[in-house]
Amino acid sequence: MRFPLKRWPKLLWAAVHTRNPWAHRLVATWPRLDLDRPVFVVGLPRSGTSVFVRHFGRHRHFAHWSEAPTMWDPKFRAKDTDHRWTEAEATDAAVRRITNNFAYYARWKGKSRFVNKHPRNSVRVPFLMAGWPDAHIVCVQRDPRAVVWSLVSRTRKEGWRGKYPLGQFARPPGWREINAEPDMVRRFALAVAATYETLQADLKRCVPNKQLHVIRYEDFVADPRGAIGNLWRQCGLEPDDVALKQIPARLTNMNAKWSRDMSAKDIAAMESIVEPMLNDLGYAAKRAIKASA
Repeated sequence: MRFPLKRWPKLLWAAVHTRNPWAHRLVATWPRLDLDRPVFVVGLPRSGTSVFVRHFGRHRHFAHWSEAPTMWDPKFRAKDTDHRWTEAEATDAAVRRITNNFAYYARWKGKSRFVNKHPRNSVRVPFLMAGWPDAHIVCVQRDPRAVVWSLVSRTRKEGWRGKYPLGQFARPPGWREINAEPDMVRRFALAVAATYETLQADLKRCVPNKQLHVIRYEDFVADPRGAIGNLWRQCGLEPDDVALKQIPARLTNMNAKWSRDMSAKDIAAMESIVEPMLNDLGYAAKRAIKASA
């Protein structure tokens, strides 16, 4: 029996947009649908994934529903849970719950493809690939110093985050020991390094340019239209000139804040931890130029 989608738009809206996990479980009991090559945007928390997916999801074939925290995690606000998921967590029940909610949402919107960005997925790539083998993974990379400072700044600004481990951002393996670090700058630098290490190891299992597509934050903000148009093609989407015109020709690069606002002591503490990342991602040369200026 086909679900009478058009007859129940209000029910569907309530089910897919509510933060009540009960509604998400309800949709999982509806006739099973599939997602055609969904796109999952990953990256370190505060690495620019939000602004990226906002424009990337403009394509006319995309149903864009990002974050969806309680969709992924029925116990999203729990303070003692691990965020790391692997193939073991990709049970039939979990995959069906997520797939049905996203697929019915896409059908309701009249779209053929789906895109989602969720920060915790930066430590869940094995789960994503096990649950949706034909998925595309778009990874946004950014200067880790900008990421660390953004995490620190957001946590200080939003007082409620202090009640949660690592400010309620993604918890990489070893997060309990990391969260015990008393200095906030060092704590988030350690979290960023651990998340990056996990993400890079996971991404090595994906096929570059077929399953995995990497974009630097700096390249994206310098040429949003060019970067997104190229990634659309890599993800099997036809050109969408109307959507491209809605994307700014250039975006503000927010990477300079850390060097302007952090103390020399905090910068030294942070860089001592993210040093391997700076070398791996090619930011070490930029740091040397700044130091010698």
